[in-house]
Amino acid sequence: MNKYNFQTYIDFGSSKIRMGVFDYELPKNNLYNQIECISNFHIEKLNLDTSKNLINKIIQASEKELDLHIKNITLMIDAPDVQSFDFSIKKNLDAKSSFFEDIKFLLQDARQLAQKNNDKKVIIHTIIEKIIVDEKIYNELPNDNIDYKSIALELKFIYISEIFYNTIIKHFKLIHIEVDSVLCSSYVKSLNYNQYFNEYNKKTFLDIGYRKSCVTVFDKEKLILFKTIPLGGNHITKDISKVLDIEFVEAEHIKQSLNKKEATFSDNSQEELFSNKLLSSSIKNNISLDLLKKVIHARIDEIFKLSFQNIKFEEILNKNDKSILVLTGEGSKILDKNSIYIENYSEFFNEINFFEENEETICTSGINFDKKNNNFEVKIIPKKIKKSGFFEKLFHIFN
Repeated sequence: MNKYNFQTYIDFGSSKIRMGVFDYELPKNNLYNQIECISNFHIEKLNLDTSKNLINKIIQASEKELDLHIKNITLMIDAPDVQSFDFSIKKNLDAKSSFFEDIKFLLQDARQLAQKNNDKKVIIHTIIEKIIVDEKIYNELPNDNIDYKSIALELKFIYISEIFYNTIIKHFKLIHIEVDSVLCSSYVKSLNYNQYFNEYNKKTFLDIGYRKSCVTVFDKEKLILFKTIPLGGNHITKDISKVLDIEFVEAEHIKQSLNKKEATFSDNSQEELFSNKLLSSSIKNNISLDLLKKVIHARIDEIFKLSFQNIKFEEILNKNDKSILVLTGEGSKILDKNSIYIENYSEFFNEINFFEENEETICTSGINFDKKNNNFEVKIIPKKIKKSGFFEKLFHIFN
């Protein structure tokens, strides 16, 4: 691998660290690795000592296999407080000027104002929802220079805590790694997986992680909603452990076993909870299977309800839309192969689908985000990447 033609992506999750090294000229040389690592991303309890050693380990293993030295990365991460907010800005023109230059400076002003009003946050994504030129709405940038008297932009910003951002950057500097850019993992993944569901008009992705869950809703390829809640798969395991009075490790084993093909989890309390004899025999005799079912259903129901709370699907989806709910993330594996009954959540969706992820699909989402010219995204990208779209070139002004 030529050291000048590769880019490294690290997805720093709460339960796993995944790494992808991409060769721009010879994709067959791409390398993917992952390692389990429990990290606490809560600001008050932020402790990355364990992850520092494991990140070093996975980087050194990749360097040895590829015979190169990794100094720069693109970081994909879901901070505990990652959220989005909408922002509008308008400019009236008194004199003739360049349309594209005005768009550029309007974007600059919007970001500066948004950052000023959120001084303890770091904006990591800027998404253009609408461009309004003399009251005419454009969903993406017009190709040609046009005459106009006013321009308005409707934007969506995704941000994380400044404390968390600075801590993570310093964390990597301690192991001599420079972070070129930071991406919101849930958003970038759902944007990439979007391509696999082109037959649907409206696509909702629910990414159930270790300690948090994230909802992204797309109208075709355009993001229209982004939301996170502080609940994930770890909370399901804790509930099993606490209510059934068993060790956390045993509770996790039971939870993971639910998505095996032979294990079924019906909503009918009269039906057998497990058809997998090996799993049944591994559970202590004094544990009520019916109670286990109620514990898991209660937490899953809470995750779904809080994730979809205040989302007006009846307004987002019209009767002519073909819609799908896609479940991703480690915490969603409990829902695979119909192991958990979720029909109650199918009211607004024509289909519910589980998307199997791994280190390759996740890290590829990062490089596809940087490579593709997304008409809705204003990107800050590493200057070493040569090809860039219009918005990418515009936004170098913020570097």
